Amino acid sequence: MIRHLFKSAISGQRSVITLFLVIAVSSALLILINYFTIKTLSAVRAYTSGESHYSKGQKDAARNLIHFIETSDEKFWKEFQEDIAVPLGDSIARAGLMAHSNEELIRQGLMQGFNHPDDLSNLIWLFRNFREISFMKKAIHIWEQADGLVARQRNLGYQVYPQVKEKTLSSIEKLEVITQMNQLTSELTIKERAFANVLGEAARTISSYLFYVNFFLTVVIVSSAGYYASVIIRGLHEKNQALGRTNHELDKFVYSVSHDLRAPITSLKGLISIAREEKDQKEVNRYWDLMMDSLNKQDHFIKDIISHSRNKRTEIVKEEIELIPMLNEILEQLQFMEERTEVETDYATLPQKIKTDGVRLKIILSNILSNAFKYADRAKPFLKIKIKTCLQQQNLVIEISDNGIGINKEDQPLIFDMFFVTSHSNKGTGLGLYIVKETIDRMGGRIGVESTAGEGSKFTVSIPL
Repeated sequence: MIRHLFKSAISGQRSVITLFLVIAVSSALLILINYFTIKTLSAVRAYTSGESHYSKGQKDAARNLIHFIETSDEKFWKEFQEDIAVPLGDSIARAGLMAHSNEELIRQGLMQGFNHPDDLSNLIWLFRNFREISFMKKAIHIWEQADGLVARQRNLGYQVYPQVKEKTLSSIEKLEVITQMNQLTSELTIKERAFANVLGEAARTISSYLFYVNFFLTVVIVSSAGYYASVIIRGLHEKNQALGRTNHELDKFVYSVSHDLRAPITSLKGLISIAREEKDQKEVNRYWDLMMDSLNKQDHFIKDIISHSRNKRTEIVKEEIELIPMLNEILEQLQFMEERTEVETDYATLPQKIKTDGVRLKIILSNILSNAFKYADRAKPFLKIKIKTCLQQQNLVIEISDNGIGINKEDQPLIFDMFFVTSHSNKGTGLGLYIVKETIDRMGGRIGVESTAGEGSKFTVSIPL
């Protein structure tokens, strides 16, 4: 029982480890997915923030260039150069990222575009890892078109600068330049909005995916944790029940063993005292016979205890055995039992050799056959035992039937209990069939009984090979 509990504990530990791994992997995935999602969303936010600086720089540059054209004031030209440098810095960074240039050059361009220093790594990471993803691919394409418009705006400014300084730019030409500048600003505004919309849609999509992934992984973790808890609770409940059964059997075992071991000793003491006073030799001889019976019972009981202990302690050892010689050996050992008169055997369908635990199989067969002899019906002219064996789907099936006294219907559910003895006889110790059942369970087999009081019994044993 203890070994069985130990194996159950190992099996339970494996289930617990599996559940723990599911929870650990799901939690790790949840953390990892959240980390990269937050990183992605942070990068998208940084691009959106950068776009606002890009848009402001371009619009301020256009306004200052128009003021410069109208006033020829160098202050406005200087501010135009400073403002146009913001979107130009982003343009340098984009070109560097597309060409896989030195990262320091890319960072300088992003810093020129007024991007926050803490966002630079995320900006570069998102571009490099998502450039082929639809939302990023579309955003980069819009960014590239906007950079072309900014370049045209800058070139227009440098083109008119000498004319403004020399005051050779006519009113009509001024109007044309301002019109071009306003048109570029309008086109850039459209591009900037499109860029922001693409990134905003990407952020919403990522957030939606994150919700579903988080929900799924949370369900997995909660379900696994719940199942893990139920396994632990169920395992503890089963162990408590098994330990309760073990304690009950142990208490019963200790009580019965102490009683059954002392009973023959008490009987012997009484017989010896009587024999000492007896003068009639015939009576003395009868007392000797009674003493021998008492010792035989004690010897049989001790052998049962040893068999029980051996079944509990030793591992299953499969070996190649011949069943017919084993059966013949057992019958030979039982030949001196006074109840034996005739044994009929049927080995027709038995294979020559089988592979199983020979020691345990011998314990099973010895106990069943011994009971057949022990509980023979003395009212019948002879004892008839039929042994039939066969193979069924990789199982060894043995049927042992007799024409003995049989088992009462109400006793049949109890015959495999420890120390159960039928009411009509006190010949047994109550351990034989209990040991048979425990041994068969240990081998992964099963046993069934069919019996009619006064007609006989049939035990069917099935053991996997």
